[in-house]
Amino acid sequence: PKNHAVLRNATCARSHGLKGSQYSSSSHYICDRSIHAHRRLLVPQSQFGLCSSAINDQACSSSDGGEYDLVTLSNLCVDVLVSLDELPDDEDDTERMSLLEELSGNPPSQESWEVGGNTNTLIAAARLGMRAGALGLIGEDSFGSFLTEVLEAEGTGIVSGIVDRNLLPGRDHAFETLACFVLVNTRTNEHSFCSKYDFGPWPLFWNVHSLSDQAVDVLSRAQTVFVNGFVFDEIPEELVVQAVHVAHGRGAAVIFDPGPRSWTFKEGVRRHALDTMLDIADIVLMTEEEAGAVIGTEDAKEAVRRLMSRPTRKNTKWVIIKQGERGALLGDAETGDLYHQEGYSVPVEDTVGCGDSFAAAIALGFAKGTDIRSMLALAGAVGAATAMGRGAGRNVATVARVEQILLNHLEKHPESSDKIHGALGMIVDDKKSLV
Repeated sequence: PKNHAVLRNATCARSHGLKGSQYSSSSHYICDRSIHAHRRLLVPQSQFGLCSSAINDQACSSSDGGEYDLVTLSNLCVDVLVSLDELPDDEDDTERMSLLEELSGNPPSQESWEVGGNTNTLIAAARLGMRAGALGLIGEDSFGSFLTEVLEAEGTGIVSGIVDRNLLPGRDHAFETLACFVLVNTRTNEHSFCSKYDFGPWPLFWNVHSLSDQAVDVLSRAQTVFVNGFVFDEIPEELVVQAVHVAHGRGAAVIFDPGPRSWTFKEGVRRHALDTMLDIADIVLMTEEEAGAVIGTEDAKEAVRRLMSRPTRKNTKWVIIKQGERGALLGDAETGDLYHQEGYSVPVEDTVGCGDSFAAAIALGFAKGTDIRSMLALAGAVGAATAMGRGAGRNVATVARVEQILLNHLEKHPESSDKIHGALGMIVDDKKSLV
């Protein structure tokens, strides 16, 4: 549609309309503010790292040839901060396309780059000790090299491309790494966003009907698979469903977070895709605001009830509503029990990426079969630790910060001893030396 770019920016504005220490449910594929010039870089020495490849039809395996604790599906990008005297008109596609071509051909220096999208979940997972890897598009270009280097340094990596590029001759441009240019007005500090995905086609690989063989292999060896709403910008629903079926066929759990794309799933094929994922995912995550868009209520308990009682629900085990500074509410669909995790009191710098890193801890807890209360305690601490830094990417939670949050909470609330110690026990010891 003509105003697709406008819709994306409106969605982005809503997703950034946060108060206090409220977590965003997902860092943004097209709309991400995880940019600044001062970064903390972790360089791990770990057996959990995965090899990396910038070639979309090649695959790597985990370091021991075994399973992946977590695989993310799609949503890989590099965010690039660009300062402008005046922002382009959101409704002028010609002006925006001209600017995109100019920036793509002559991008700013790497000091203004940061990894975004699902890399937030990947990096948080790797820091928690998980063997994590991505199925996504990485081109043989400068942005792809940057993204690959960052993920390798963090102990995670690009595992494989989702689709086989040999099936799309003449569409090499489709395999370029996604760069999201974050446009900032130097006078007003107003933000706007620009990327090739603003101009379609949607999804990018609308005419691809099967996953690559490498992707199927990786999914068949995953314990958990994380999918967010941005995946439908890249691949059609049938490929996402195929990925879920492959993962389920080998006993993996699928985690779905519609994220800031929640407001784009109101009707048509997008609504069908959303309903399908709500039916087949094992774990469904979203914020209260996103629940309002998806299920028609921002009340956490009512949202959990509605999602767990969907008549078409097939696999849902847990529904989790993220409540920002008030914590999170989990509903167990099998028992009907509700579990509330209180929020942590921390100085908040930026909420971008909090929901993504929260999801990594949920994946860890599910994979380990951890007590639900301990898992939620860790997830909340990981999200809070991310909020203490500015931006996402390499600035998501560190183990040291997570541990300190948990220990501070224990000191103030000794009655929470069991779940806090359980949360601390979830963190792999080998990772504790990496902070």
